[in-house]
Amino acid sequence: MEFRRTPGLGRALALPLACLLVAVAATGLAAEAVGPRRWLGLAAVSLGVFGVYELVLGLRSLTRRRRIADDWLRSATGTFAPVSYAWRAEQLRSPRRRRRLAKTLRSIERRALESPYRRAGAPRLVAVQEHRASLLALVRTLERTDEPVSPAGVLRVAELVGDSSGPLWGTSRDGRLGEAISTTLALLTAGVRDRGSAPGTAC
Repeated sequence: MEFRRTPGLGRALALPLACLLVAVAATGLAAEAVGPRRWLGLAAVSLGVFGVYELVLGLRSLTRRRRIADDWLRSATGTFAPVSYAWRAEQLRSPRRRRRLAKTLRSIERRALESPYRRAGAPRLVAVQEHRASLLALVRTLERTDEPVSPAGVLRVAELVGDSSGPLWGTSRDGRLGEAISTTLALLTAGVRDRGSAPGTAC
């Protein structure tokens, strides 16, 4: 799970990581302590537990913040994002994320074309075979990282890949995948030519 450039990341992780570092140092001291100084071991364990607890709370807070941003961006139809969610839009449109999604889709496309004898027991991705050209068009759109895409479109691609019961993983010939790819492509490129937004609000 990526949290880079998420607002509040430093504040959320500073205290728990500091506690864990101190706990590790105290554990080292306690290992050599005798007599009354044995309390260092108990203190180290307590501090470590507190650090883990705070770390879990911090990660939950960051995850919730990202989910709220995703909900707003998913409802948008262009490249505009309010300043409060610009950080998430930037994460979504980053070349690294786009290339990773494109690589995953290419891997799925290759798997669909493999001989059924190479993957005994694995379902054949018939829907991908039928809509291979459209899928590759989607891949190329993601790979052209010098051209902007909408955050909502990137989220839709991620959902398409992650939904194991969705049309991308279909094992029968129907039009669902074709429609899903067409919708996703339209969403990816929606508003990309209208980038006259104020600095800091476009993504």
